[in-house]
Amino acid sequence: MSSSTSQTEYRRKIRHDNAGRARKNALQNHGSTPAFPVHTPEADANAPHQAKGGGKQD
Repeated sequence: MSSSTSQTEYRRKIRHDNAGRARKNALQNHGSTPAFPVHTPEADANAPHQAKGGGKQD
């Protein structure tokens, strides 16, 4: 049988893990950074010398 201290600490850990569970699930499922376009036409126009495919450079 566990000591009273072990039981109390375990219960506190469980409460801590469950606190804000909806927020934690939302962050895990959707992330905290909004999606944004990486390869826009403006970005491609500003970097004409970079390779466009496969990492090959001419």
